[in-house]
Amino acid sequence: MFSDELLNYGWEDTTRRIMSKRTADVEAALGKESLDIDDFMALVSPAASPYLEQMALLSRRYTRQRFG
Repeated sequence: MFSDELLNYGWEDTTRRIMSKRTADVEAALGKESLDIDDFMALVSPAASPYLEQMALLSRRYTRQRFG
């Protein structure tokens, strides 16, 4: 479960890792079919701000695929 995975990380380390993500990390995450915790960190990082519209479109597509 995702919440269990989060318990494995300290907040300071997690914050440092999120803040270290770059544009290339965001682009790599957006190009993947299956995401891991590092991809999630990239997508919630400040580097992902220019990609919010693209993320919203992907979210809509995944929602339609899974829920109709």
